Amino acid sequence: MMRRRSLLSSFFAGVAVAALSLAPSFSQQAAPDAGQLLKKVRQGATLQENKDVKGQIRKRSVKVPFSMSLRGSLIAFQYQLNNVWNRFDLKFRDRGQEILSWKDGKSGVLPVSQYAVPIAGTDVTYEDLSMRYLYWPGAKIVRDDAASTVKGRDCWIVQIPNPNPKVGQYAWVRVWIDKENGAMWQVDGIDGRGELAKRFMIDSVMKLKDGSWFFKRMKVEVRDPSNPRRTVSVSYIDMDSPE
Repeated sequence: MMRRRSLLSSFFAGVAVAALSLAPSFSQQAAPDAGQLLKKVRQGATLQENKDVKGQIRKRSVKVPFSMSLRGSLIAFQYQLNNVWNRFDLKFRDRGQEILSWKDGKSGVLPVSQYAVPIAGTDVTYEDLSMRYLYWPGAKIVRDDAASTVKGRDCWIVQIPNPNPKVGQYAWVRVWIDKENGAMWQVDGIDGRGELAKRFMIDSVMKLKDGSWFFKRMKVEVRDPSNPRRTVSVSYIDMDSPE
């Protein structure tokens, strides 16, 4: 089923997240360039250029509707809190990206101190929803063994260092990318001590009318700083079926 040419579209560029792009099979080849792998993941978002992606972030009884739209050189995010829609954008520039926040119809640069602030009491932050780390330079493939299998799928594990560790919540991230179809199945956010801080995993998918596949639910796990194997909080990102 998953061997078909398919799209597990991301909301956060993933995510956005995480696209089953129409990538060629890498499973019988030598390890590809890590930067090119991430480029294919990012390109998955452009396949939804003319569509608005909608869903909700939920944690226990809290449910936060959100939408994502690609608008030229930026990705616009909106989420609803207390019946009011709030917006922020991921803006692409020649030398990286920045997050813009909106208030009273005007945009301003979101202070980097706010990147790791949870959205509406969930475990998802502005940085998480934008998945800006997919654009960081210096990526490399670090593992190709039993640990690189997710949900029975063989993956490349790509490690991406934070070019400015003082900005955001992660010193680096690891991304599991399907060898056959370019899917991003899992993301681990690693803190400055080298410990797992947060894990994102595709939990379920749905089949669309055109025969392609779309991520239906992503699980977000926050780990205990004193014991990274212990999950202390869980949120979910649920996607609506695109029209």
